[in-house]
Amino acid sequence: MRSMTGFASEMRSTEKYDIFIELKSVNSRYFEFKVKSSYYLNELEIMIRNLIFEKLNRGKIDLFIKVVEKNADNYEVVVNKDLAKKYEDALVSMAKDLGIVAELAVRDFMNLEGIINLERVGDEEELEKIILAMLNNLIERIVEMMYGEGKKTREDIENSLARINESVVIIESLYPQSIEKYKENLRERIQEISANKIDDSRLMMEIEMVSSRTAINEEIVRLKSHLAQFHHIMIGKIHGDSKKLDFIGQEMNREANTIASKSSDYTIIENTIVIKGEIEKIREQLRNLV
Repeated sequence: MRSMTGFASEMRSTEKYDIFIELKSVNSRYFEFKVKSSYYLNELEIMIRNLIFEKLNRGKIDLFIKVVEKNADNYEVVVNKDLAKKYEDALVSMAKDLGIVAELAVRDFMNLEGIINLERVGDEEELEKIILAMLNNLIERIVEMMYGEGKKTREDIENSLARINESVVIIESLYPQSIEKYKENLRERIQEISANKIDDSRLMMEIEMVSSRTAINEEIVRLKSHLAQFHHIMIGKIHGDSKKLDFIGQEMNREANTIASKSSDYTIIENTIVIKGEIEKIREQLRNLV
């Protein structure tokens, strides 16, 4: 179990390059990848994206790559002399037509389109290997950090599950006496509002029918089953992910709400509030887990 939150950076210097890479990830429902680079990545960007997706799967991921080249070995300045000559002829002709003196210097050609071109001619394989090696190292570090965060989150979730289980035990122990108390109160109210004496057997039948609508034993059983299933997924006995755990959390919350709506015992209701609060904490933590 690991989180989606992590950060790592690295700088490496060679005879030709100074390279800085920063990798950052935060939680997201999907895989969102954005790269910003001072170096034109070409096809390398697709390889980088696939590599990060394979290792991280989900998250909003930002990658920053800065490459500073220390010499001009990888570049060649190409001057289009034929085009420059055509520009010169056109400018001289224009000056003659306007009756002015044509005074041309090299600087006049600097900003004319197509005259001077900078071409990359060096072998980029060496640089790409360095970038990929650095990126693999960063991914290892960020994944290690994510597992560390995931371990802390798992401990928090397990503490919440323990508190939920304590409240379920309390509710289960209080339910029999609470239902008997409810029946007794119901009997007294029926007798008070009844003008005529009601047959005991009929009275008990009515009480049992009404009491069955307030029964929470099925909800308790389902809540305990959800807790067990959640725990099994957490310890890896059943394959699952955070989405499955979140769904189980929703079901647990549904059972807690039903118990609260059916109960008149204050202590039971108080414990459903505790359960719902812990479930909300768990679901919030699950949003940052892969």
